[in-house]
Amino acid sequence: MVDKKKQSVDEVIEQVAQEPEAELADVKEALSKAHDAMDNAGVAMDEAERRERERAARAAERARGYLENAKGHLGEARTSIGRLAARAREQAEALYAAAKAQYEALAAKLRELFEKIKQRVAEVDLKAKGDQVLEYIRSNPGKAILIALVAGFVIGYATRPRD
Repeated sequence: MVDKKKQSVDEVIEQVAQEPEAELADVKEALSKAHDAMDNAGVAMDEAERRERERAARAAERARGYLENAKGHLGEARTSIGRLAARAREQAEALYAAAKAQYEALAAKLRELFEKIKQRVAEVDLKAKGDQVLEYIRSNPGKAILIALVAGFVIGYATRPRD
């Protein structure tokens, strides 16, 4: 058996009273450390938020710069397209004028040709030509029949319906 030393009641009360104070000091120290850690976390979060705002502001500024750059390039493209459209319009007008001149020249030549044909037809005596044709048929009946047969075949071939 172990020999226990007997303590007085006052000693035990004092000992029991000191134990919670020691424990309470440990709790206070832990709470103080937790409070410091939470303050540090808040500072870190504030710093991170400030950095993010700064980073976002820098990114927004860069984006504004890029947008201004794009705006300038779009203006240059609009100017170039305007010049291209003007050149295309000028070329189309020049081509139209040339085509119109060619059309007018061809129309004038066609009118002249029509007038010449009209004069030649007016000069031709159809009754005399008809008499010549009848004389040729009487003098060459075989050739005339052969010519009529070939002419009929060609006309029939040209006017037949196609599938």
